[in-house]
Amino acid sequence: MKILLLSGFLGSGKTSALLQLAAYLVRSSQQGGTSVTIIENEIGEVGVDDKVLKAQGLQVRELFAGCACCTGGADLLADIRTIRDTVGPEWIIIEATGVAYPRQIKESVEACFRIPVKILALADAKRWKRLHAYMAELIEGQVECADCILLNKVDLVEEAEADAIVEELRRYNPAAAIHKAVANKPMDESIWSFVQD
Repeated sequence: MKILLLSGFLGSGKTSALLQLAAYLVRSSQQGGTSVTIIENEIGEVGVDDKVLKAQGLQVRELFAGCACCTGGADLLADIRTIRDTVGPEWIIIEATGVAYPRQIKESVEACFRIPVKILALADAKRWKRLHAYMAELIEGQVECADCILLNKVDLVEEAEADAIVEELRRYNPAAAIHKAVANKPMDESIWSFVQD
């Protein structure tokens, strides 16, 4: 079993990216049956994105009423254990709430299951300056430990602005693969190569 954590602020395009990533993982799966299960972390009581994901034929489990990074993520860890024992997918993708710090989730999951967690972080090019001005600690915390960063919505900003944001992202996380993207359109599958490393 492999685990991938998807992070990014609210509205950054996580679900759009998730649909393409999950489809890639299903196509490249080495096992039959359920190869990808998604855990959605919702802060409210009703899931919205899960309907989109289920319509694509993906298995979704919802974690409501709180953030997966709170209280050690006990509910999240229990969900992962249940999925591992009952479904046994090749991949579990955790779509974290938009206000989560992925490092805390990664550390909890790795300590419990002794398997590495990959992180894909999305940054919103259109709202980068505004979000960073008011929530720098959160925004930086969502990209600092990512294995791959997608700078999404680059079609909504000038190329020079996108390039400048990429340079900022490199300062926060020089080790990450960084790609410019428009997640609501088909993306080059080479973006997902980080999951195979």
